[in-house]
Amino acid sequence: MKASMMAVAVAAALTGCSTGSGNMFASRDTAVEYVRVFDIRTDAAGTMVTRAASEGISRNISNATLATPVPDSAEVQDQPGRFKLADPAGAPPGTIPARGPSCEGASWTAKATPDVRGSQDMNIVACLFPYKGGYHLDMYAGFTKKEGGWLEWPRRATGYVLGTPDKYAEKTMLDIVRTIRETTNAQVALVEARPDVAGAPWLEPSGVAPRSSQTSKP
Repeated sequence: MKASMMAVAVAAALTGCSTGSGNMFASRDTAVEYVRVFDIRTDAAGTMVTRAASEGISRNISNATLATPVPDSAEVQDQPGRFKLADPAGAPPGTIPARGPSCEGASWTAKATPDVRGSQDMNIVACLFPYKGGYHLDMYAGFTKKEGGWLEWPRRATGYVLGTPDKYAEKTMLDIVRTIRETTNAQVALVEARPDVAGAPWLEPSGVAPRSSQTSKP
């Protein structure tokens, strides 16, 4: 009898929790986007900088598409270029654009769609823009991940042990700028970050995982 009453009470509680606007068991797809722009000052040759950038992204992604486009002009610009983010208007609600930013005018580009545990449709783009003062490294990462629902706590536990897509994307971008800094003895400064980044992790050695979690592997 007590067991039956307990089962009825649990069922009632679950029913109450799953009704109304505050459904604690409802899962959702959340679109996540990262933007990182760094200013890089170095006297190293351009080939050394692009080689370091390629090495940096290969620390986490083995099949990125790399390119060193031929510039339209031999003259170096006074101001660095900037990547152009994709128009989100055509993307379904709650998702990110299928195409990442365009890197027109960049001397080096990297694009990848790694298959990372806990994420869907991850897209990572990096562009290196030379200018008379050095380089700007523009980086973007976007993906969709599951949140909420019955699996939220197991998902958190798995992420703590195996890493999260957020940490993977963050480490991938950081390792590019870290490798450039270490290889060319560059002076690196953060220009833009969305979302904000705490501290100065780009000054740590390459390969170091962001604090509080390990990274997932593609």
